[in-house]
Amino acid sequence: MRSLLRSRRGSVAFATVVALVPLIGVVALGGEAGSWYVTRQHAQNAADAAAYSGAVQELCLKDLSTCTVAQTVDYRAKQAAAQNAFCNSGTSYPGSKCVASPAGVSHTVQVASLASWKGIAGTYVQATVSQQQPAYLARVLGLTTVNIGATAVAKVQALEAPPCVLALTGSVSFQGSPNINAPNCGMASNSTAKDAIDFTGGGMTMNLGSLSSVGGCTGQAQFCNPALTYMPAPIPNPFAALDAVTVPALAKCSGSALTAYSAATPCRNDKFKLEGNGTGPTLTGGVYFISDTFTLTGGVSISGTALFILLPGASLKVTGNSALNLTGNPSVAASQLPSALQPHAGLFANMALYKITDPDTKKNGPNDVQLGGTSGIELKGIMYLPSANVTFQGNPTLNLAGGACGELISKSVAFNGNATFDTTGCPSQTKLASSRYVQLVH
Repeated sequence: MRSLLRSRRGSVAFATVVALVPLIGVVALGGEAGSWYVTRQHAQNAADAAAYSGAVQELCLKDLSTCTVAQTVDYRAKQAAAQNAFCNSGTSYPGSKCVASPAGVSHTVQVASLASWKGIAGTYVQATVSQQQPAYLARVLGLTTVNIGATAVAKVQALEAPPCVLALTGSVSFQGSPNINAPNCGMASNSTAKDAIDFTGGGMTMNLGSLSSVGGCTGQAQFCNPALTYMPAPIPNPFAALDAVTVPALAKCSGSALTAYSAATPCRNDKFKLEGNGTGPTLTGGVYFISDTFTLTGGVSISGTALFILLPGASLKVTGNSALNLTGNPSVAASQLPSALQPHAGLFANMALYKITDPDTKKNGPNDVQLGGTSGIELKGIMYLPSANVTFQGNPTLNLAGGACGELISKSVAFNGNATFDTTGCPSQTKLASSRYVQLVH
């Protein structure tokens, strides 16, 4: 018996068992904490989906004319959370993945619309989801229940005003001392380049409702800082259907007078030129096809209601105190157009100037449109010049005032010298849509 008591065999095994008890407890507690982490990830996914869906609905409700989903922001956000298995007790939503919770386990989903976040004003939707569950081994730490939650915030991003100037593939640039006064609309570039918006110098006067680009902005910070750059999607081109149209060759109009297109006179005005002081013809609603160079110089002016269509290779030159004052036709009849353009007659409403895309610039000459000198350009309507680099050089004035807000859509746009761009009289809407999107910010 005495030798049995003195025996040390098995003592190591006993010590090992004693040491394993807390070790097993720590491992088990780590496993429980691991399950909390997994639940936290699921909660974050649900919160992200809820905030994003709520913000999308907030964006939808801003335009009731196109929004087809009538639910509230709160409903859409909580539905998205339910589709990620987080639901308030007693609620049910289409597509829900919520199931009966084990005893002691409950979910909460809270949604709030915010007018600012972290001190930055805007339209935000915040979603907070949580799961409360009993603690098991964690009770040794004094915990009886564990609350696992996550929060997400999504922001509705939108231009304050729709653009009335759009560069389709090139930049919107400013150099010298241009005077830009467009408080109810803005300018945008769909270029992805870092200089999609470019300011050279600091003498310009800027009063813009919005400034945005898919690319970046270069120049002084005072001009670039207000711009929304690296937008996720380009501004849609409402006139894109015209780009694939090819107009058959038209005969040259007879005589020297400016001749409107019709079934009786299906012709083009080739190398039309007016010069010298005086007033040219008053236009009364016609459609005029222009080939080669249309020139106004020496103080001559043309005014009235019309649509000028520049054929491939044609250019427009207005210089030397001359003036071109056009108001886009409120509507254009199919009979005023060649058969190739007749299906698109509705797109020409309120359009004052359109340049057909040149398929071969080497053959047909340059695409550029330059308005310079001390010429005066007053357009109450739309300029659609998809293949043209439009430059305002010297002291020209582009006045898009009138009952319908004018728009300038071209390959690129440059305002140089003392050019003036004025849309003060325009209402706060154009055919160009404001860029809107939703972004998770937290």
